[in-house]
Order: sequence, then structure tokens, then C-alpha cells
Amino acid sequence: MEFIDRKDGYKGIQKKYGLNIKYQSMDPDLRYEALNKGAVNIADGYSTDSQIRQYHLIVLKDDRNLFPIYQGAPLMKNSFARKNPKIVKALDRLAGQISESDMQQMNYEVNVQKRSAAAVAKDYLVAHHLIGGK
Repeated sequence: MEFIDRKDGYKGIQKKYGLNIKYQSMDPDLRYEALNKGAVNIADGYSTDSQIRQYHLIVLKDDRNLFPIYQGAPLMKNSFARKNPKIVKALDRLAGQISESDMQQMNYEVNVQKRSAAAVAKDYLVAHHLIGGK
């Protein structure tokens, strides 16, 4: 479903915040370019998107809780978990550790600075004492 039609999208913004703004659908990658160039004043996105840091944008506070909280979670088969308890334990230690700002920074390093996801993740894990550094 498109943002314009979703209850947690444009229609929700109109209802919960009483805002009646002009909406134009565009490709997700183009919305940040449009913001950066001043072609639009506001856009929808995810609070962990790398472009927020890249273009020095601000995330507006959703003080009326329109938008759901999205949290990543590792998924695996029970059979894999039983055979790999060390992996499960390591992932359990990671739970709740990555802040929105941390994720935004890591996405920036991968998407803008073109670092490998593996290197960025390793640096994060070492810096937060979740693994040993070498």
C-alpha cells in the first residue's frame, strides 16, 4: 500500500496532526535529493536512513504516535538455534544495543562512504565491547 493511502501515512498525518499539505509520490531515493535541493519541504522516510546524516536533515518528532516503531530482529529456525547456541547468545547480547542514531551512522558509512557492511558491523561490535577486536 502506498504512503498516501496508509493509516500511518498521509491520511494519518491529516487526521492526527490536522495538516493538509500537498503530497506528491516519488521514488524513495529521489525524495532526499528533492529535500536537499529545496524542491520539497517535507518527505517521509525512515529515521535510520543514511541520507538524514548525509544531507543534515532533521527527523520530526511524532509526539502523537502516528508511526509504528520498526525494530530489526534476527530470525532463525529452531533447529539452527539448537545447533548454534553461541550464535544465539551473541545475538541476545546485541538486543536493544543499537540506537537509532547508531543505525543511521552505520547506514551512512555503508551507503555514502561505501564501506563494507561487514567492516562497519565489526567496528560497531568491537567499539561496544560485544566482540574482541583484531
